[in-house]
Amino acid sequence: MEFFIAHNQKLKILVKKIRLIKSPLRYPGGKSKAINQIAEYLPGSFSEFREPFVGGGSVFIYLKQKIPNLKIWINDLNCELFLFWKYAQSALPQLVKEIRCAKDKCINGKLLFEELTSVDTNSLSNFDRAVRFFILNRITFSGTVESGGFSEEAFHKRFTYSSIERLEKLEKILTPDVKITNLDYSELLQVDGKDVFIFLDPPYFIAKKSKLYGKDGDLHTSFEDRKFAELIIKCPHSWLITYDDSPEVRNNFQLANVWEWELQYGMNNYKKSIAAKGKELFISNYEIKRFI
Repeated sequence: MEFFIAHNQKLKILVKKIRLIKSPLRYPGGKSKAINQIAEYLPGSFSEFREPFVGGGSVFIYLKQKIPNLKIWINDLNCELFLFWKYAQSALPQLVKEIRCAKDKCINGKLLFEELTSVDTNSLSNFDRAVRFFILNRITFSGTVESGGFSEEAFHKRFTYSSIERLEKLEKILTPDVKITNLDYSELLQVDGKDVFIFLDPPYFIAKKSKLYGKDGDLHTSFEDRKFAELIIKCPHSWLITYDDSPEVRNNFQLANVWEWELQYGMNNYKKSIAAKGKELFISNYEIKRFI
């Protein structure tokens, strides 16, 4: 199965005319604004796609539309995020209905935030946890859910009926054959497969103090960058990583191919007023043939 990069002007124009479905989630460090750049670094062909840190899912959503029959396995260690993706796949109409109902009833966003963050998630059904995750994702600073705070602006501008309609469109993306798991990223690296390509967008090294992922940032601060590098270097499949540019990261991946690039962050650098450009790295274990 071939994945052809849009490397001539005619094809680029054609691609622009096609309105692709985008992720309904706001996600810290999400790659929705970098899809075209990422596409230039993908392998020429692959039969299976895995994403161990799926996050907002922009890359797999893009690939599902470009290669409809592609075998896909997405994963995230964040259980609340996993439940969102799982119920978006298995009970999307009910999920949309419940979220719309919450939107219809809610006038005071701050009270809604306090209600959702004060509840013991263990007392909720898995379905209700999925509903809770989506709403918090739309009404918190930069979609940080449980590691950030309430944003009045996000409540009015991000928790909208159009955002719920975007969620509804996932019906075409989350087909029954998409595998969704809640595992440690390492478990996706060694499982056998034919022509497997793995895209990894791990928690960024320099941004650890921001504590962006998990409850109070626990999934960010506990991430072991050196261990991650050691495990991925041993991975037998083709892989591509997006990482922040730092001496530590470069040192960890001396044996891999490294390219510099810039990303205009979609999030406001967590509570800052201006979204900055970040120095990023593409790191892979295969040669890149880019078409400019």
